[in-house]
Amino acid sequence: MLKNGVFRRLWFTQTLSSVGDEIRNWAILFWVFAEADQAVFYRTALLFAEMLPVFIMAPLAGTWVDRRNPKKVLQATLVIRALMSIVLAGLIWFEQIPLLLIMLAFTCTVQQFFQPAISKLTVAAVDNEDYGTASSSVRTADTLISLAGPAIGAFVYQWWGASTSLIVDGFCFFFGSLLILKINLKPAPPAALSDSDPVPSFWKDLLEGFRYILSSPLTKRLFVLLAIMGMSTGAINLLNIYFVVNELHLDQNFLAWASTAGGIGMFAGAFGLNVLGARFKNYIQINIWGAAIMTLGLLLLTLSFSSISMLLSRIIIGIGISLLSITLSTLLMTYVPENLLGRVGSVFEGGPLATNMLSYVFFGWLYVYTGARFIFGISFILFFIAFLLAISLQSLTSPARKAQADPKETAAALFPPD
Repeated sequence: MLKNGVFRRLWFTQTLSSVGDEIRNWAILFWVFAEADQAVFYRTALLFAEMLPVFIMAPLAGTWVDRRNPKKVLQATLVIRALMSIVLAGLIWFEQIPLLLIMLAFTCTVQQFFQPAISKLTVAAVDNEDYGTASSSVRTADTLISLAGPAIGAFVYQWWGASTSLIVDGFCFFFGSLLILKINLKPAPPAALSDSDPVPSFWKDLLEGFRYILSSPLTKRLFVLLAIMGMSTGAINLLNIYFVVNELHLDQNFLAWASTAGGIGMFAGAFGLNVLGARFKNYIQINIWGAAIMTLGLLLLTLSFSSISMLLSRIIIGIGISLLSITLSTLLMTYVPENLLGRVGSVFEGGPLATNMLSYVFFGWLYVYTGARFIFGISFILFFIAFLLAISLQSLTSPARKAQADPKETAAALFPPD
């Protein structure tokens, strides 16, 4: 895929953005942790500053991108984030924690425009049959950066301090914006309106994205599948320390080993699909395999009574997460009309985070009465349902593919009259 010059620039831009995010997040976390005397309040405030923009802005950002030139939006987000990194560095220099959190929330808000813009440019730059390979290439790099992120962030922070870390972060975004300048693409127009048609309002466009998700059997099932994955990963993230220490009676160091095993599985899944994706173009089948692998991993985790089976289950779950994440994004690019891709993709991006947070609340309450193993068993049952949903996608893809050519024909195929 990197032989494609346009995609290569998009890939490097996304990689630079991911590296910048890791440097920024870890530098601010380390600095706030030390500056606020390890206060839990500021740690919670930091999480809210990073996550609330996803809930509030993701659908709005996707709708905005669908109505604008995605290249210009992408350039603007990179330049603004580069400038905001300098502002954040200054606030750290002057030790202004409250203002830092406010500006961080603003930076994360601008960040919500990045992914829908780069997704639309990727669709314009890559042939249909290469969507999966493109997604797996990006996912492989992101997984490696996530694995190396703590080490990279800690290294930069320890050597140069928090303020300089933010300046390095800004340079990552600035170089990304320079790469975008060289891209010459003409993506599809935002909408196919005649001269006599009124321009739809922003809010009507926003609701159209939600309406499309709810009206299409394909996107509804994909969203449910993604939501279940968010709940299951939320349960693991929340309760794994209690499972390792209290139920497996292992040293807490095994928690780090479990996270590493999960990261290895995610990288293996992304890298394997990146290598083999060109041969296996049926991403519905790969999605089914991803759901099956994830279900198997959750079953093994639920039945684990030793460190070996627990670590093996985390590797299997990591593979399943990668396969599902890559195929879900590929299916969206393949079957969702391009003029709706930004707003639909943004809702799908925020969905797993929302169910993640809900699972923290619900499973945190349920854990008091049951235990981690019981909750992992619930996650296994939920993912078995998700596996059945993945199988059912096979009956929907043929009419859904026609959506890109003729929406009226697709509506008749997906929603036959009574």
